[in-house]
Amino acid sequence: EICHWPQSLFCTVVFGSVWGITELVLGGFLHAIHLPHKGAVMGGFAISLMAMFIAATGKPLLVPLLGVIAASFKPFSALLFGMPVMSPFVINPAVAIIMQALAVGAVLVVMKRMAGQHILARAGSGFAAGFLGFSLYGLTASVAGMGIWPTLDVASRLNLVWTSAIPISMAGAVMMVIGSYLGRAGALRLSAFRMLHPRVFYPASFSLILLCWVTTVFI
Repeated sequence: EICHWPQSLFCTVVFGSVWGITELVLGGFLHAIHLPHKGAVMGGFAISLMAMFIAATGKPLLVPLLGVIAASFKPFSALLFGMPVMSPFVINPAVAIIMQALAVGAVLVVMKRMAGQHILARAGSGFAAGFLGFSLYGLTASVAGMGIWPTLDVASRLNLVWTSAIPISMAGAVMMVIGSYLGRAGALRLSAFRMLHPRVFYPASFSLILLCWVTTVFI
């Protein structure tokens, strides 16, 4: 592991900021061009990033906080794309991000840790997390009156969850495996670098966090 307490919290801010700026720029762009299965693209990326985070910290309980940090970038989408701050363009993906993080955290708490698991177990975790994340979003949207969800009957909601969640789940299965592998491979190198060059590691990490947030002002 790279991160221990309180280093794990620092890692959370780093990963959350990278996730947030990617959602802001790439996610907003894909939404603007109406790319089909945008949820699968961004959901797969998010799951891979969370898998790398778990490989680095070994703390799945911090994953929901990762989602909160990433979602806090979404209001800047309003400035970037000329939308109202409280528009569905901002609120809906922010809620989806948090639900996805809750789902990944819950699945990985149940699965304990990815390290040492069979590749099928990691793929299954990614599939389950992708499906659960969209299901939680659909439930939240239905209760909170978001988008078209309140206008649908139960059968239509279940059909929408099924048809929308499957592509995300498939992307999640693949990206959980990839993210886990990259996380474990990078964790050893970064851990060694942190121990050998702490005066470089921490300022560089802080600079990355600052860059993500400052970028929201200038893009």
